[in-house]
Amino acid sequence: MLVAGWLAVLSPVAGSANSALPQLGDSSRISIERETRLGESVYNRLLARGLIETQPLLDRYINDLGFRLLAGVNNRVREYRFFIVRDDSVNAFALPGGFIGINRGLILQARTQHQLASVMAHEIAHVHLRHGLDMMERGQSLSNAAIMAMLAGLLLGGGDSQLGSAVLFGGVAGSRQAMVNFTRDNEYEADRFAVELMRNAGFDTRGVAEFFRIMASLSGTSELGSIEYLRTHPVNSSRVAEAAARVQELDPREDQLDDYNLFRDFMRYTSSDHLPEQGSDYLRSLALIRAAEHQRANQLLERLYRGDSENIWYSIAYAENLEQLNRVDEAELVYRRLLDIFPGDYVLSIRLLRLLKLEGRYQSSLLLARALENRFPDRPEIYFELSDLYDSLDKPALKRMAEAEYHRINGNPQQAVRLYDQILKSGNADLATESEAREKRLQLMEQFEAD
Repeated sequence: MLVAGWLAVLSPVAGSANSALPQLGDSSRISIERETRLGESVYNRLLARGLIETQPLLDRYINDLGFRLLAGVNNRVREYRFFIVRDDSVNAFALPGGFIGINRGLILQARTQHQLASVMAHEIAHVHLRHGLDMMERGQSLSNAAIMAMLAGLLLGGGDSQLGSAVLFGGVAGSRQAMVNFTRDNEYEADRFAVELMRNAGFDTRGVAEFFRIMASLSGTSELGSIEYLRTHPVNSSRVAEAAARVQELDPREDQLDDYNLFRDFMRYTSSDHLPEQGSDYLRSLALIRAAEHQRANQLLERLYRGDSENIWYSIAYAENLEQLNRVDEAELVYRRLLDIFPGDYVLSIRLLRLLKLEGRYQSSLLLARALENRFPDRPEIYFELSDLYDSLDKPALKRMAEAEYHRINGNPQQAVRLYDQILKSGNADLATESEAREKRLQLMEQFEAD
């Protein structure tokens, strides 16, 4: 189980046009490149351990939500990455470089997209306001390897996350109170900025106080130590009251229709072996798919699809179930109709690619895979599919290249280097493939030396 404090070693971004809050300047002793490498290294460790949710539909939702919040922050100097952590504890955290993780358990506690957005806005606020980075710059001079080991230890290895953060952020390992003061002083500031960020992005700012109340209620029914969010982000009555008062100063927004409940239902489907046949028709249909009762699932899904054929959650579940019923032509038609509405959509394209591959239509599938590779070069699923396709087409060198890219992106660069070596030694690769393998191998070796 992850033990992850809501880490505040965060990547700052340049402020919005209307903000006079602190910004990252040239005087920062931690370069953007160094910070990004640190965050990416820990992110890759989490990915390699299977702790990051890679289901494309879920990944897209959480990133769409995050980038909607970021739209109000101008002149950003960090590329953010939002991800779901496969852990049922209630927690969220940010790594250097703008890698922001939200635990599955926290998502299931949030009732609306606005409440979840309040957590994400709070993390972005820490980034924008330089919380943690300032302390790191004032603290000990640590090597990349030492900082990365501490961060990874907090996320992967248990122990006292608060004490570990204190060691990292300023050499104050002997003073728990210093870390508590840091948290208290900065939490209120982040709360205030998060409200502004949510309002600018069109979210209902009442979600801030609502989520605080959910956390406060959890503290009364659970062991406090079992809720990492509350250990590192203490919620008290004054903090709830201030958030509620600030929201009342703003114009209230009408409830907005969104797919948050569908998102949560699908996350339950991907993470649980047993789903109840109750709740929404969508969740019930997913439970029936899980139970291999595809005819019954089709009755529900066909009705949902006919009622809203542009809904991607209904459509994908409907097409997936049609595949299970061997109605492949109908499933393909569902995907292609949606792609007419959402051209180039990654989730739909990868689903269609897999359907074509299963049908043995390798060349059509390969064309789609190569197009996806050009548009989304950092998606590991694409290289998994490419590797399988090249194997079917008897292209061993290209198969190894795709495998190497898959391992590199998934946080296993050593295996990628081994595969590049195999390509260079095999003698069956063309000059272009050999040249690419040699160049990518060199890049990874330089990265090893930098870390």
